[in-house]
Amino acid sequence: MTSPYRRRKPSLIRNLWVYRRLVAAAIVLGLLLWFIVINHAPVTVYFPFGLGKVTSSTGVMILLGAICGSVATGLILTLFVAVRRLKSGPAGPADDAGGGDIPEDRPPTDYAAKTTDGFPGTPWGDGLS
Repeated sequence: MTSPYRRRKPSLIRNLWVYRRLVAAAIVLGLLLWFIVINHAPVTVYFPFGLGKVTSSTGVMILLGAICGSVATGLILTLFVAVRRLKSGPAGPADDAGGGDIPEDRPPTDYAAKTTDGFPGTPWGDGLS
């Protein structure tokens, strides 16, 4: 006996949508490879203070420069965010000594523990008040 459920026909569009991140990564890597192959002129980079030299193709050097710039940007942004958080103080709730920023018309923080609302005469609530 055959299954009562019909199988969907495989669809190229549906498969591309499911694997969209993999397809996008393949396109980007393909463009990077094409960029490296097309820019094949030899270039030599000399580091300052006589630290050394690197000889490679133009495409590879441009990509390495872009990667170094991205890493440096990420590190600098992380540093700025950390400094901003240190200047603004802790992000958590205010401590008990300061009182916090609670408006005067709000009930105290332990209001729910002290309230008598609910079901009176329950065995689980008799000894807690």
